[in-house]
Amino acid sequence: MESSYFAELVLKSIMDARSSEIKKLQNVAGIIFKLPSKYFIDISYDRAGVPEIQKLLGVTSATNPTYTTFPPVLFPNLIEDKSLKTVFGNWALLAHILKVALRDDICQVTAGSMAWAAVITIFFLSPDTEFSGSGVGMKSNINYKELFYNYKRVLVTKWKSKCIEEIVAKINNYVFGAARTSTIDADHEDHTDAINRAMAALDVDTDDELVDSAPVCYELG
Repeated sequence: MESSYFAELVLKSIMDARSSEIKKLQNVAGIIFKLPSKYFIDISYDRAGVPEIQKLLGVTSATNPTYTTFPPVLFPNLIEDKSLKTVFGNWALLAHILKVALRDDICQVTAGSMAWAAVITIFFLSPDTEFSGSGVGMKSNINYKELFYNYKRVLVTKWKSKCIEEIVAKINNYVFGAARTSTIDADHEDHTDAINRAMAALDVDTDDELVDSAPVCYELG
């Protein structure tokens, strides 16, 4: 079942920094994020001390960092949209991660795979090298397991919105070379203000800014 597969992969990938998914992404993370590869090749690198990385996460204080549910890295042009209308709009980043990491028998983008890619993005930028069995980052206190279900809930609920449909089409085209129809199922719910605001914002159909925005990552070929 797709839902359980990606939920388990979130835990597997980040609890084991030597997992094949993490290793594959480590080798290209510098290209994906347009930052020096040394930040990611060594999973224990002090990323909390890199201003460019903290900006992607929306962290404004080095001494008392706080992490938002939807950091700037998930938005087009790496600019946080306070309305959350364009959340997940950095489709090129998610597409690159999925193209590198997806196993061969997966042939379409799903809510679970997109949520997984978003969580892996945050993990790679975070100061964490692992998280506990509860899914919480040992250094950042980010709850990755909760993030996965929150992201998936937004995507499942708004899968047929104009904004998400266009993002999915672009990712499918990049990863698989053609537009595909994705089949999803509903999953865990977490009622937070940020999640509810995102779902309300995605009801708005004025998505030209999202659709026409240029990818912020290099092509991987």
